[in-house]
Amino acid sequence: MATQDELDALHRVANIPASDATYTDTLLASYIDSSSSIEAAAARIWRERAALLAGMVDTTESGSSRKLSDLHKNALGMAAGLDGVDVVTRTGRSFTTPIERQ
Repeated sequence: MATQDELDALHRVANIPASDATYTDTLLASYIDSSSSIEAAAARIWRERAALLAGMVDTTESGSSRKLSDLHKNALGMAAGLDGVDVVTRTGRSFTTPIERQ
């Protein structure tokens, strides 16, 4: 069973507001339980979003243009990016990584 910390992490990674009526905590917990990682569950959600956005088309009118097809492409990009993420085992301790300025 997914923990609250895992649910919170999935909300953040998949950009799901707590008030979302579609992606309830029960559904998200089932995604986590059936996936190999939180990242894999998030990739599944981004692919579902891409499917919903597949029919979006670019529009141009009155000198204004909207590239709505980019929404589909970007959702697939998020899924692909999460598919390649290495699963990190958390120790419960915080950590920092050094940053070098160029």
